[in-house]
Amino acid sequence: MTAWTLCIDFGTAFSKAAAAPVDAWARLEPASVRPLMLSSHEQGGNAFLLDSAVFIDEGRVLFGRAALARADALVSKKRMALKSFKTLLSVSDLDRALNTNAPLSIDPHRIFQMRDLIVLYLAYLLEAVEQAQAADPALGDATSISRRYAAPAWRSGDSAAMHEIVVRLFGEAEAFRAALGAKLLAPEGLSISAVSKALPKATANPHPFEMGLIFEATAAAAYTSIGLEDAGSHFIVVDMGAGTTDIAALARIGSRSIELPEARVTLKQAGDFIDRVIANRVVESASWARGPVEQGELWTVLMRQMRDIKETLFAEGKATLRHKGRLLSVTMRDIERDPDFRAFQKSLMEAYSHGLAVVRDDAGARGRAEVQAVAVGGGAAAPFIRDMINKKATRSKPRVTPRTATPDWAHAREFDGNLAPVFPQLAIAIGGALAPESMLAARGGLSPAAADQSDTQPARD
Repeated sequence: MTAWTLCIDFGTAFSKAAAAPVDAWARLEPASVRPLMLSSHEQGGNAFLLDSAVFIDEGRVLFGRAALARADALVSKKRMALKSFKTLLSVSDLDRALNTNAPLSIDPHRIFQMRDLIVLYLAYLLEAVEQAQAADPALGDATSISRRYAAPAWRSGDSAAMHEIVVRLFGEAEAFRAALGAKLLAPEGLSISAVSKALPKATANPHPFEMGLIFEATAAAAYTSIGLEDAGSHFIVVDMGAGTTDIAALARIGSRSIELPEARVTLKQAGDFIDRVIANRVVESASWARGPVEQGELWTVLMRQMRDIKETLFAEGKATLRHKGRLLSVTMRDIERDPDFRAFQKSLMEAYSHGLAVVRDDAGARGRAEVQAVAVGGGAAAPFIRDMINKKATRSKPRVTPRTATPDWAHAREFDGNLAPVFPQLAIAIGGALAPESMLAARGGLSPAAADQSDTQPARD
């Protein structure tokens, strides 16, 4: 019988979750690390990655892969799925953003506020976690499972306030999940009438919810350094996801881990931006596609296949696809010549150099000889990210040691080769589960008393 820690990473494009025994930090056994198969209920795709999407259809609310597919089918009608949950939660005035009505392109019925849609998605995510947890035999004998979530250090000095809001959202989502259960994972989603009936009750009476907060940079440092004889004291982390590219630095002082806020930079260009650059270059090179109809059709085909295109492009430097009997290709050199990409790469290098200078100064001031650099997220395989991480520093001290995106222990035979290929995308959830309690940025949750205070609910417009 074992006590476990479970960490949720709700990224811009995908949500992930992983669990580990609470004592894993002290004695790592690779087989005990359990990434959860959140999307095993869906057909195709990676079972570890749950699409972060909600779509409001004519009479139903769809989630995950079904939401994206329906949004894609209605793109000509200017319909959109809500996807950027993490980006929304990063705004400076979170309460105001949550109380804003969803745009017409997302909710044509004008029923839901942004808060509602986040609660609905979190309920879907929690149900996926619950079912994946129940299906994992290693978690079957768990005596207890403590939960935490990973997030960027969005607002300096305001982590506790953000944590309180996020935990309440999870409490509301848990109350909604308790009411709808497995129906949340059905391909047909939920009827709007069922949502409209259950959601007000859930938001007015959230379930008590205990959850910790761990910064993504701390989680990255945790998975990078665990199992090493020299765990390192200073880290710089580059996290290129779908919506943002985040640079963060961390110092470990004794048992404590502190973020160096002066090093923090967030760029609005990331994986989705790279997708658009690739698609634009291919469309521009297709001399036969000159009309808006042909270009639009080619663009749609490219975006549907973009995950495979980008993976091949990053690994081999060139990717090809066939469309209407024509062979189309794009190379990394094509991307590197793009003016928008070159501007992004310049901003990225400036942000990284700034963060690196901050963390090296801190390491030097504390008498430390090394800074470890690591890339995480879906962009960890990008050659321009790898080149930046591996670039030789102009200063010799403290030295900068690049760490691979996938640690040696992820290749352990216990995983049968299944973990290492997807590790960069699961890294934050895994690191967050492995990290000891002392690395958390915030603790606690929604108490029963607080859950009963329905007067804290925001007024509807």
